[in-house]
Amino acid sequence: MGRAIKRQDNSFLEALLKLIPSEIIAVFIFLQGVLPDRLIPHLVISLLLVGITPLYLYLAMGVRSACQLLVSTLSMVVWIYALGQGPVRFLEAPFYEPWYGSVILAIWTLIPPMLLYRGKDEAYASSGEKE
Repeated sequence: MGRAIKRQDNSFLEALLKLIPSEIIAVFIFLQGVLPDRLIPHLVISLLLVGITPLYLYLAMGVRSACQLLVSTLSMVVWIYALGQGPVRFLEAPFYEPWYGSVILAIWTLIPPMLLYRGKDEAYASSGEKE
């Protein structure tokens, strides 16, 4: 499955799955187990993976939509915060509580695909194309 969201994507779920940078999240989770328990290594790796996200999607997965690249990159930031790992593990209340991450992840998971998917439907409807 390529990651670019196209007109043929006929379900909200397909659009949602293509926005989640799952390969980058998997690398992030793996690295959490091998990094020392210090802020700097976690911060560097997190920033590196956030920066790699649009490059990976563009070069390896064929995503050309700037909007989709931006949303997927922001999704990586949301996932890091929601997992409570990486540099987030060094934050204390009021900057991080586990439930903050859960709420943000739940909301973030729903909103971007709705906006991207709805925008594509409106664009096709206004151009007179039929599905």
